Amino acid sequence: MISQRIGQAGFSLLEVLVAGLVFSLGLAGLSTLLLLSFSTAAEASRENRAASAAASLAEQIRLNPAARERYLHPPEFIALFCDGAAPCTPQQQADYDFRLWRLELGRAIPGARALVCHDATPEDGVEGNGHCDGTGSLVIKIFWPGSAYAAPRFMPESDHRFTLRVD
Repeated sequence: MISQRIGQAGFSLLEVLVAGLVFSLGLAGLSTLLLLSFSTAAEASRENRAASAAASLAEQIRLNPAARERYLHPPEFIALFCDGAAPCTPQQQADYDFRLWRLELGRAIPGARALVCHDATPEDGVEGNGHCDGTGSLVIKIFWPGSAYAAPRFMPESDHRFTLRVD
């Protein structure tokens, strides 16, 4: 008995290759979207940590107004640790608080740097040059490097900044 094939069902190899290519392009787009999503979420987390740290320092400055200048010009080293037996002066307390705050900021946001200054235009400045003009409100500026995992086309690696007015 001879069988005749009247209509053939199924896919040709070319159709399978085209479908695989379309599927692969879709997966590549999805993976790019996921990478961008993770990078954006990480940057939002760092922004949130910077906001919380700035608010914490602003509260410390408000609680110790006698030592306000020490936050503007902190010493490089702390010579004395205060305790119950040797109470701190407001300036020593400011030195200690600011130094501890900077250490905590570095743990919360790796590579972060901060400064406190008077600035009439607080939304300017970059790491290494805070553009503080010495006039205006007391501000806290926090700088940190951009994400090393950002996709260059979508989120270029750059420095980020958070600024908070204390006054």
